[in-house]
Amino acid sequence: VKRGPRAWHFAALSGVCLERGERRRARTKRRPALSPVVDMLFVHAAALSLTELDAIRRLNARSHRHECEACLRAWPTIASAPSRRSIATTPRLVGSDALVAPGNAPFGSRALVHATVEPVLAPETCADIIAEAEERAAADGWGSRYTLQSGSDELHLADLPRASAAVAAALPDIAAIATAALLPPEHKPSDLRVLNALVVRYDAARSKDHMAPHGDANLLTVNVALSAGHEGGGT
Repeated sequence: VKRGPRAWHFAALSGVCLERGERRRARTKRRPALSPVVDMLFVHAAALSLTELDAIRRLNARSHRHECEACLRAWPTIASAPSRRSIATTPRLVGSDALVAPGNAPFGSRALVHATVEPVLAPETCADIIAEAEERAAADGWGSRYTLQSGSDELHLADLPRASAAVAAALPDIAAIATAALLPPEHKPSDLRVLNALVVRYDAARSKDHMAPHGDANLLTVNVALSAGHEGGGT
């Protein structure tokens, strides 16, 4: 929960891995018990033949490949990401060795969250992203088309030309840092693709100060704080 002045939060670089991407399609906002629909899906899947399951796997792989190609067209600078770059981070451990998969694959660790010690975007860049978002929202309003959250506001970076250019320039370095912190050595930063990029605003005065617990449908998520002076927050 964010308290005090408005908290800006750049939730971007929802990445998928092109070469070895293991997209986790299952997405739940509050992680409820399995619904009847999901139960029926599992029962039906258990009844499929190996041939049918293989056809589904190939269809999913083809769909994933096409999605990655579209992501690369939207954010091409990530293909020029340098080698993995290790910087100082503060890791945060989850409470299970099987939170996302057995052995927490492909990460292989309980350290599934890393907070960088140094900022990844310059303060003036953050201020310009906020200013452009405010300008756009003043004309067209805020929304929540992607996260579908009532406790925050958002805009897509695709609608913010200056912000998109700034993030595109920083993207190779951010990918190099995220890959080094979270993924095994066989994964390269240039393998990642940006699934979506958003500017998110929290405003405690309007009770827009949180996101409900949820899981992102991608391999990595990078959150960059755009503002300071608030209490709480974090991922």
